[in-house]
Amino acid sequence: MPRVCLLLVALLLAANAPAFAQGETRKPLPDHLTFGYDGEGKVDASTAACEAVVKETVEWGPEETKKAVKDVCAARKRHVDAYGAIQQSYKALAKEIEPDHRIDPASAVTAFKAMVKDCIDHKTNLTTGGHNIMIDIIPNDIATACLKIGKTVLDDETYWFTHGGMQVRSTP
Repeated sequence: MPRVCLLLVALLLAANAPAFAQGETRKPLPDHLTFGYDGEGKVDASTAACEAVVKETVEWGPEETKKAVKDVCAARKRHVDAYGAIQQSYKALAKEIEPDHRIDPASAVTAFKAMVKDCIDHKTNLTTGGHNIMIDIIPNDIATACLKIGKTVLDDETYWFTHGGMQVRSTP
């Protein structure tokens, strides 16, 4: 009999769980996204930083070094730009979803951040990491690619919310 009562209590609690969740305060959305990958938000695309990493990594002549610095800086700049762009897209989507109490924006943002981080991990695991200056370029290009994919997802969702929202839709 006690087992039946415990089972009944467990079932009643499970059935009423959504009612408890509705009464809870919603988690606020973060001001900006953090994904948790190495070097996130700390990429220095200045010529001095690029030159330092090139000189630390290789011992090439002046012309090759100059080109390497340019290549490293270009990859870092793409990364920095993609990071800034995804933050802007996130702010636009957050403005649309935060006020809607029918949905769970905080959980959606958590899942989105994991998706971008998983993309970076996936691509990182599919590379040897390179050699010479590619040791610096590859991680920046990987982050850039995944941040761009994430930005597209955010932009598509923002468009959806600003053009009809909760109506039936095809995939973005």
